[in-house]
Amino acid sequence: MTETDATPTSSIESNKQDTASNKTGETKQSSSKTDTCQDHGNESVTPEKRADVLERDGYRCQICGRGGPERGELATLHVHHIERDPDDIDENAIENLTTLCRSCHSWVHQRARPAEAPVTLTDADVDVLLPQDIEILRYLADKGPARTGDIAGELTADLSVTAVRERLSVLMGLDNIVESRDRQIVDKDLDTGEWGLTEQIENPARGHIPDDPRMLLQRIEDEQVRQALERGCSRQAVMDVLDVSRRTTFHKSKRAYAHGFPLDAFRRSGTGGQHPSGDTASGTVSDANEDPDGTDDQLRLDSVVSGSDSNRKADSVELTESVQDSQDDTDGEITPDDGRKEIREQLKRAILALQQINAEL
Repeated sequence: MTETDATPTSSIESNKQDTASNKTGETKQSSSKTDTCQDHGNESVTPEKRADVLERDGYRCQICGRGGPERGELATLHVHHIERDPDDIDENAIENLTTLCRSCHSWVHQRARPAEAPVTLTDADVDVLLPQDIEILRYLADKGPARTGDIAGELTADLSVTAVRERLSVLMGLDNIVESRDRQIVDKDLDTGEWGLTEQIENPARGHIPDDPRMLLQRIEDEQVRQALERGCSRQAVMDVLDVSRRTTFHKSKRAYAHGFPLDAFRRSGTGGQHPSGDTASGTVSDANEDPDGTDDQLRLDSVVSGSDSNRKADSVELTESVQDSQDDTDGEITPDDGRKEIREQLKRAILALQQINAEL
């Protein structure tokens, strides 16, 4: 029987963004916290080769990123065969071995397989997805629509609600991530905040332009980050401009793929959603006929305001990260009247910071 690792080397970095810090710390203490799995014949791996694999992988689990005692951390590390009876190399070749923590190793051997998904997945889809995504799809097919927390509680892997929400974003945006996929499979209901297969969702979130200025700012930033990365701007440049962590850039791009915010259309015209300068308290939307050419929106996106680059970035990050920290599965509360002016100014500053990304290109 072939056991294939859930995370090939080429995708480990991205997968670490999804699962690092999402597993609970192990409480078992021992003098030696590195081991090999005896259940699947790993006793054939020599101690010398095991030590080489652990050193090569930096004494870190290659799925969740947790470290062993060599790094001052507590994870019990196993050496795992990526494949059983591989065609082109010896089963015990170092290229066929990887480092997993005990929790991830157990999960690898219990994970759902793509063939068990309730929707048809291509090889290109599978290259993007993780085994827990198959579990999520199966749960949605059986019990959806469902809230993020309910889904997280039913998964084999010990993932936080935040991590599950990220995986749901990947599933929602799969048709935007995989070029060959022409059909969306997951969406989110704007009214209930629940996730489901597309046929289960009555009011889909895909393409929605939020009325809430904070959420609108988040959608604009997410889409700007996605476009910049797709056009070749370095991730480090995006991090520097927005003063955010590497993990945040991954999260933003996944969320952008999921929601498909129509940034270009929003720049051209304010129709279809609340303007940043609209009456958010009453929900009033500016009449599109007052600005037939979308000039007002374009000015909000492209105008230059005074102030240093650092101040613009700080204002943008403060607003964005406050939204990320407090945002659950809904769009949040409407900003009061007395806060609309400040929100508009922060939106302008954020857009200016994002425009620096274009300069990097």
